[in-house]
Amino acid sequence: MSRIELEISNRVATLTLCRPEALNAINQALLRDFEEALRQVQEASEVTVLVTQGSGRAFSAGSDLKELAECSPQQAAAFEYVHGQVFAQLEELPQITVAAWRGYVLGGGLFLGVYHDFRAAAQGARIGLPEVAHGWTPPWGVSRLVELVGYQVARTLMLCGGQFDGLSAQQLGLVDKVWSDEEFDLQFRDWIQELASRPKAALAETKALLREMRVLDHAHWEQQTVEAFERCYVTPEAQQSVYQFAQVKKE
Repeated sequence: MSRIELEISNRVATLTLCRPEALNAINQALLRDFEEALRQVQEASEVTVLVTQGSGRAFSAGSDLKELAECSPQQAAAFEYVHGQVFAQLEELPQITVAAWRGYVLGGGLFLGVYHDFRAAAQGARIGLPEVAHGWTPPWGVSRLVELVGYQVARTLMLCGGQFDGLSAQQLGLVDKVWSDEEFDLQFRDWIQELASRPKAALAETKALLREMRVLDHAHWEQQTVEAFERCYVTPEAQQSVYQFAQVKKE
């Protein structure tokens, strides 16, 4: 059973994370299906815009801690590094990519959105980065977050934690569009169709130019970030957090 549903219509590819029972937590099976869906989108010459969304009550609650609980720190770091490598492929697509944030957008769910060109949020979305509170650093996407919102905002989001709504995310520079929960579907669809109607070659060439103009070396910082994660994940505090999460899931 695929954990990713891919639909292509009217020049738009919609990629839906399909683990609603786990708030679309990112495990290895979902990651493999995500990568395969990206390959299909890249080959779909008619597609101008890719939308990523979640099913059920979440965009994504981040990495699957139940799966990581069975791993050594070295295995967990290796798995997390692959997450970043797969999601970085979003930036290489010629299509414009947009993350639709509704419900819970936590940890790796937030970082998955950061790899997209744009993010749109429902006002009632619950957004946050709980990693440091659990005892480890975010394992991927940090340099992209800094690039997106600036050093100080990124520092506050990662070190202070907490959850905030879609409007606050827009004020922080995390999202480009925000609508009420009731209006989100209609307004988002209209915006996506407007993007999709633009000339594909011009969009792709502009996206490529902007990518080349970046200052941060994301490949370098992805490696540094996952190494920091491994150093933290081995600590008693981090292991206790993962153990407690796994025990709750068993009950």
